[in-house]
Amino acid sequence: MMIHDRGMIHALHQRLKCSQLLTWQSACHRVSFLLQPAWLKQKTWVRTIGVCVAACLAIFFSTALPAQASDHQDTTFLATKLTAADLTDLYVFESPTDPNKVVLAMDFDPLIVPGENRPFDPAVLYQFKIDNTGDGIEDRVLQFKIDGRGEKQAATVYGPGRPAEVGTRSRLIAASGRGQLNRVFSAKNDVKVFVGLRKDPFFFDLEQFFKIIPDRNYLAQPNPGKPFTVLTFRPPGQAKDFLDPFNVHAIVVELPRKLIGEGKINAWMTTSVQTPSSRNRNREFTQIERLAVPALNELFMDFQAHNASNIQTPTADKDNQSSFIRSFVGAIGRPAGIADAVISVAIPDAIQADLSQPKGSYFGTQLAQDFGGRRPKDDVIDVTTSVVFGSAVTGITQGVIPGLVSDNVGPKDTNFLSTFPYLGNPRSEQPRPEHRR
Repeated sequence: MMIHDRGMIHALHQRLKCSQLLTWQSACHRVSFLLQPAWLKQKTWVRTIGVCVAACLAIFFSTALPAQASDHQDTTFLATKLTAADLTDLYVFESPTDPNKVVLAMDFDPLIVPGENRPFDPAVLYQFKIDNTGDGIEDRVLQFKIDGRGEKQAATVYGPGRPAEVGTRSRLIAASGRGQLNRVFSAKNDVKVFVGLRKDPFFFDLEQFFKIIPDRNYLAQPNPGKPFTVLTFRPPGQAKDFLDPFNVHAIVVELPRKLIGEGKINAWMTTSVQTPSSRNRNREFTQIERLAVPALNELFMDFQAHNASNIQTPTADKDNQSSFIRSFVGAIGRPAGIADAVISVAIPDAIQADLSQPKGSYFGTQLAQDFGGRRPKDDVIDVTTSVVFGSAVTGITQGVIPGLVSDNVGPKDTNFLSTFPYLGNPRSEQPRPEHRR
């Protein structure tokens, strides 16, 4: 996936590609800039320039298409106009160092190339939302806002505490701490916090996935190719981890379990912004993305439906996302029992965890009565594909597609830490090309 230096001809070729990208990006920006709301125009101009420069740099790192899964580049707007609000992965796991604590981690603003100094966006409100009563409505929130510019940027923590408002509109609750970016700091009630740049922990042969389901690639819109003309991931030794070269922005917190619940919880994360109307209405923030279960929207949901799903709450998932799961399973010729199994563990779209249990496994709260949650090393793609395209969990063999039960990419130990903040140190240079497994 890397491009190696092959002399002057190659360098000129790359310069031409970068120039073409700049031209295309500029044209797209001019059109979308005229159409977007006035409140976004000023900061979008600066952001688009940054995205374009990053895209040119990325050419030197990879020949694959830009990423959209686990939830990287979820919509065209988030991928090109407000990347700081583009959520990628949520992790909820038991603290490796303290059995009385839990770790929450959110990744966002993806595809940061080594050496890129991408600023955080003060306009975005980041939130962990926790339902500890089982009704799909948040009972606790943990909020984060960035302020300042350049090296003076800092993060303020609000909560955890009861939300001032529930649903798709939010208001800030009481502040509990403040610290510089890229440094570990403490908030009230024994909460440890890190906000900064990390190595993207997600692993997936995304390039091959886009060949299998072209619709999931935002660059293929609005006329993606026919799905399932390719019916296999690449074999071991040839599969490639698309995200291995990239960094990502992250918020990681380690806190006493009792601050967010005592038993089973549902966790999700959101990004929100203020519009002119919401600023005049009690300083409200309006939700623009929501994410929890990895690969749920990206595998089952049509790309054009992501916007609508992003501005809903978990209470709508039973009707909305369940219908996409059933349609997808039927379209690939698999029995309804496969859809039933997926819906039983993945709807509502929230990471389920049981804080009364010491340790767990992915989907373990639902299937094994353990802690559940999701750890950065969990191979969530293989768990999902082995159920949807294989016979795992259900035992259903009708319509199995053997070439799709695993993407043959696994976790790389050097991308993770054994101590807080647990996500690996950001890449400072491009890794050498290597195969996984």
